[in-house]
Amino acid sequence: MFSDIAYLGTVIESMEHGEKVKSIMYNKLIYCNEKSVKYSEFYQAQATGFKPEIVLVTSQFDHNKEKYIRYKNEEYTIIRFYKVKNEKIELVLERGVDSG
Repeated sequence: MFSDIAYLGTVIESMEHGEKVKSIMYNKLIYCNEKSVKYSEFYQAQATGFKPEIVLVTSQFDHNKEKYIRYKNEEYTIIRFYKVKNEKIELVLERGVDSG
């Protein structure tokens, strides 16, 4: 069973004052559980410039390759995802977003 909720986000483009503006809309609720980042994954990611902070486990059917997520009122970028057993996936998250 999942005990937490998060919201997956997608980039939305709009026009403001004649210019394209990108923003992220968090509108897809998912259920999840939080895990810690493994030491090996943390150091491998650091070597390539990423800063993984947490891992969320959710149903693989909830994630459709979205790049952004809001969890506990914080915005994150999904830097990696992979399938685990029992039709679940792990989403590796880095704090902050860059919708550019």
